[in-house]
Amino acid sequence: MSIDLLLPWRGVAAALVVSLAWAGLFRLLRRGELAGLGAGIGLAVGWILALGLLTGTPRQLPERLPALAIGGALLGFVLAVLGRRGVVAVLLASLGLLGAAWWLAGGPLTPADLRRAMLPLLALAALGAAGLLALRGPVSAAVAMALLAAGAWMFGPPGPWFLLALAGLAAAIGALPGGSWGPAAALPVAIGLAALAAGPVLARGSTADWLVAAAPFAALWLGPALGGRIGGRAGEPVGWAVAGLLPLIFVWLWHRSH
Repeated sequence: MSIDLLLPWRGVAAALVVSLAWAGLFRLLRRGELAGLGAGIGLAVGWILALGLLTGTPRQLPERLPALAIGGALLGFVLAVLGRRGVVAVLLASLGLLGAAWWLAGGPLTPADLRRAMLPLLALAALGAAGLLALRGPVSAAVAMALLAAGAWMFGPPGPWFLLALAGLAAAIGALPGGSWGPAAALPVAIGLAALAAGPVLARGSTADWLVAAAPFAALWLGPALGGRIGGRAGEPVGWAVAGLLPLIFVWLWHRSH
């Protein structure tokens, strides 16, 4: 087997190893607020190794993702170290989500560019907020990333989306030993999830891209409600699976009919 075939997967492996090491180390040090950041740190490292860190002005959307992940991880670290809650935490998280949306929308600077980008900018910020409010731990993050990875593998446009989603899944799995999970831990993952969901929509915008983007958020928001209806120990996992897989089933049916 050629080593070139393995190089694209180094980001996935690095995301798992870094996330696991970070979460395990700070769990041993009894710093739960920092241990939860394993997923965000692993995500940043995985995306950097998968795509490289562009030092110039990014022209393509995937080129913006490593810097975005670094910014999300740094902001999460600041929130964890400060231990802020309440109004300060909401303000910092809101600024982080708006900054991430601005960056993904192309970083418009002039008033005319801002007006043109206002709708996608606000939509991206709302998507990040939806992820931040619904991500309750590494398990829910892993479910969301797994659904995106499945959708990107089956129906995604050309590009690195599948590997980037797998890196997000690996980072979430690696963060499981961290235990503690709050806004600081969820913020970088929510930013990464929004970027991965919106990326194919912004790049191609097909019906399949919209439905795949809906899958993780359907699982996060509708899954618990369905799980409560089902009841029992298996209720919540079944609810997540049903809510998250329905958009992917619709994509499959749509592809079969065209």
